[in-house]
Amino acid sequence: MLSESDLRILSALNTPTSISELSESTGYSISYVSEIISDLEELELVAVSREGRSKKVRALPTKLLENYKDLTTRHPHIDFSSLISPSMLQVCWFLDKPTEVTHMTSKLELRRRRIYQLLEKLQTRGFITKQKNKYLITGRMNGIVRFAQTVIQYEHQHRSDTYIPGSRVIWSSPHESLVIPAEEFTENILDKPDWYLTGLPLFSDYDLDFFTARPTYFYTDIRDRLTSVDIISHTLIVEADTRNLSYCALLMVSEDISSEDLKMASVYYDIEGTVEALVTFVETEGETTSDDLPEWQEFKSLAKQYGVIL
Repeated sequence: MLSESDLRILSALNTPTSISELSESTGYSISYVSEIISDLEELELVAVSREGRSKKVRALPTKLLENYKDLTTRHPHIDFSSLISPSMLQVCWFLDKPTEVTHMTSKLELRRRRIYQLLEKLQTRGFITKQKNKYLITGRMNGIVRFAQTVIQYEHQHRSDTYIPGSRVIWSSPHESLVIPAEEFTENILDKPDWYLTGLPLFSDYDLDFFTARPTYFYTDIRDRLTSVDIISHTLIVEADTRNLSYCALLMVSEDISSEDLKMASVYYDIEGTVEALVTFVETEGETTSDDLPEWQEFKSLAKQYGVIL
């Protein structure tokens, strides 16, 4: 993930610049600048070309760089390169909604004490507020969260492009992402560490076989298994249409999945409204529903077809 030195180099690339010029403007040694440029080039954030005897480095147009420039332009008095670290970016990812440290701890490989230190740094500057043990970015500084989420999304997409060419990351967090492969992708990504099959194809593990299930992959380097709650959540992120909602309701009933567990996960996966509607539909036996959910009689017929007792 981007470091202070990465951001200082990117900030200095307003025009194509030589390695020696970058060394002079940042104070870093030429060898260290070359190392940084090599890493940024691998991430496809910069391009290097030869002009005569020297190499010129230019920043490539990306949403990541666009968001960073917007952030620094809006707040020119703040040295964001010294404030933003890989750990800070991970914590900031959560701050677009009120979040407790306990929730961050469960999704990050950071010690609780370190998370509090980073939050204190933000709170001291007036960038976040705290109410009832929950932290939230202030309106004027929401660009930090937007930048953090863009960096994390970008790095997940770069990884996915490496392993699954033509894929699309449709959701991501600091350590996890949900990926839809291109239709022509036929390799077995499951041979690679930290990649898992998810979504509708896994419903067969619960005796719910859907023959039109399209494969979806989940990347995570912080756990080694997916729960039924994760599988439902991933299915709804892919598409919360009538079919997927019906199938998710079936799995929820057949496995007696806790509505509270689903609601807790929905906050992490940013699908609160969808899950609330699904849970209400099941708990009220269709008395409270929405346009995308099936009629209760249709759902009863589907449950009977798959041997699920309502």
